[in-house]
Amino acid sequence: MNTRENSIVFTPAWIGPLQVKNRLIRSATYENSATSGGEVSEFLVDLYRSLAKGGVGLIITSLAGIYSKALPYHLSIRADEDSFIPSLKKIPRTVREVNPDCKIILQMAHPGRQVINPKDAVKLFPMLPPAMLTYIQKHPEILTPTEAVHEVEPTAPSAVYDTTYDRTPRALTTDEIGEIIEAFAEGIRRAQEAGFDGVQLHAAHGYLLSSFLSPRTNQREDQYGGSTENRTRIVKEIYQLARKKVGDSFPILIKMNTTDFLPGGIDLDEAVRVGAVVSETGFAAIETSGGMTESLTRTKEELGWLPLLLAESRTSIKTKDQEGYFLPGAKAIKEKTNATVIVVGGFKSFSKIEEVLTSKVVDFVSLCRPLIRQPDLPNLWRSGEGPDKAECISCNACIPVGSARLGCRVKNP
Repeated sequence: MNTRENSIVFTPAWIGPLQVKNRLIRSATYENSATSGGEVSEFLVDLYRSLAKGGVGLIITSLAGIYSKALPYHLSIRADEDSFIPSLKKIPRTVREVNPDCKIILQMAHPGRQVINPKDAVKLFPMLPPAMLTYIQKHPEILTPTEAVHEVEPTAPSAVYDTTYDRTPRALTTDEIGEIIEAFAEGIRRAQEAGFDGVQLHAAHGYLLSSFLSPRTNQREDQYGGSTENRTRIVKEIYQLARKKVGDSFPILIKMNTTDFLPGGIDLDEAVRVGAVVSETGFAAIETSGGMTESLTRTKEELGWLPLLLAESRTSIKTKDQEGYFLPGAKAIKEKTNATVIVVGGFKSFSKIEEVLTSKVVDFVSLCRPLIRQPDLPNLWRSGEGPDKAECISCNACIPVGSARLGCRVKNP
């Protein structure tokens, strides 16, 4: 058995003031598993326990709601009121109990124009991966509503038509933007009080902060729209206000698109400009990703990949050359800014991850799908017990649909 413990993959590195024991990060993925009241469930406690035991250096949780008027998905974690702090504490406490060296970060988001109300869900069905459709045929009960879901108004920086849902979101007022900035900053304070090692702003994949950064969805003519400087203003103001609440040593990360896969949206050049601004603002690290739900209304010929949920994921990744599909954006930001860069995008081979890290085009690699099936994959790789390639087959049937939680449908059909 050939141990890989001397590989660069298992060397420590820093994210701002936070030392991470290795270069493997569990990227945030929605689990559909909080309680109906938004509290941390035993399922989530067990999930994060298994990830911490599995050897990953840093865990980023699924998106937590921070704005009571517009929470993300129905069974998301909530961090919009102080009353949720005791519940949130369960996650870092559990992680540290089983692996004190594993770091834990809370991701937070506002859904913006991409809220999924009950009447909207059917519009996403044509975009579901075939493996998920097969699972639904076997388990149609997951589509039966178990309780009423509160509808959320779609909002955005501008009233730009959304082809995915055949609707136009309402443009936010400047007063509402101020409320949202305060809500994010308060969410960051709550994360610190709950014991997390840091937070990540979800400014990718078409959610509210992402739609502010994108020139396609942000057509405002005030201080929050137009130039790169103005479109990034909301994340800068969140960061600056949060610093007043949590001090200078609490890491604040950001996840952003390096491409929207849409005409008039974020492209590589604009991503570098955005990356430079957020790096100069003080964000501890940038995780690079891409796409938004509306990207999936385009064809395979237009995109270069099969448009299936999720827009940031790919199905049928069979070779190492197909892994790391967001590397070009990550590399450009690393080369042209001072940012600490995390890249996500279909990684499931140890040798590919090692190659990318050795080339120094990024600082960390994040992954999630392989860890759904094998939460102990980092330990298997480190010890040499595990093969080069993870067991994940990239079918994307693991995504939550209806009442089905995040989980590997191949391992648990």
